Amino acid sequence: MTDNDTARMLAEVQAANAELARRAVAPVWYHPALGLLAGGMIVVLAAPVAVTLIYVLFFALSAGLLVAAYRRHTGLWISGYRKGRTRWVTIAMAATYAVIAVGCLWLARERGMTWAPYVGGALVAVVVTAAGFLWEVAFRRDLRDESGL
Repeated sequence: MTDNDTARMLAEVQAANAELARRAVAPVWYHPALGLLAGGMIVVLAAPVAVTLIYVLFFALSAGLLVAAYRRHTGLWISGYRKGRTRWVTIAMAATYAVIAVGCLWLARERGMTWAPYVGGALVAVVVTAAGFLWEVAFRRDLRDESGL
């Protein structure tokens, strides 16, 4: 390989990464919708088991529709657990979600604080929404760093 070949190939990688970063922007409603769905999972902790099961089915269907909408809008799908900054955003979001869920379940069932899942659901909705936008920023930074820009 010559220096010209190397430079050309690097330019192609940079152009591909720039195009991917341009396309990988969710519709403005995507992250808030996912946040509301995730928050709803916390809220149903205070509900009877039958209601929780119905919501889990609703959540699964809605999440599938969100993925389909994202793919239709961007033409691609990217795993939240891919290597790089995005993985850390996803892990931090999932850990925060788990801590809130367990805390709300404990407060509601053991301490009788039936309002806790509602507060936790609102908190999770905000956390998941913010993490979604942060994930997109992290993804674009990962692409920039991978292409040496």
